[in-house]
Amino acid sequence: MDKILEIKNLTKIYNDAGGEIRVLDDISLDIERGKFIVFIGPSGSGKSTLLNLIGLLDTATGGSIMFEGKDILRLKEEKRAKLRLSKFGFVFQFDSLMPDFTVLENVNLPALIKGKNNFGYARKLLAKFGIVALADKMPPSISGGEKQRVAIARALINGPKILLADEPTGNLDGERKEQIFKDFALAASEGLTVLMVTHDIKAADYADECYKIADGKVNRI
Repeated sequence: MDKILEIKNLTKIYNDAGGEIRVLDDISLDIERGKFIVFIGPSGSGKSTLLNLIGLLDTATGGSIMFEGKDILRLKEEKRAKLRLSKFGFVFQFDSLMPDFTVLENVNLPALIKGKNNFGYARKLLAKFGIVALADKMPPSISGGEKQRVAIARALINGPKILLADEPTGNLDGERKEQIFKDFALAASEGLTVLMVTHDIKAADYADECYKIADGKVNRI
């Protein structure tokens, strides 16, 4: 098994006036390279917290996440930021496209942040997802489903090893949701590891593996 992530005893605890809240409780999980993996659970189940810990957008209370031979939870912020930019791609419920930049410019933006200009590859990504005709359009003029596919292309511009998707279809209708699931499945078939959290059980039809998050635990379904 070619493991890209090894999650061991991962715990996240929040404290409030009522005491401790164990959002994630001693989770251990191995993630294989090139898989489309879906985590399903209701709001507040901890699925977004899990994704944020893997993507180094939050800090854990305990445990470890091994990636490329290193426990990434132990990295200092500067190295965390470099890892997020070069190894991880992110897609969220809201596309966060820059309205004053064209679709092509939006896709290329993470490359520019990394110090590169990769318009050629950005255009290839748009073609891959069947939306190259949108390259010169402005985000406010395209549909919600098209915006989310642009956001996926943007997440892939720096050639990440892992794509992290947090409720990416939350604002889309059934047909457009299905297209996004197909896009993720295609990306995984080409070697990308895709981790998606959602409350939509239909995503399981397209996933290689599906897990349920409830009561701080993760169980395969």
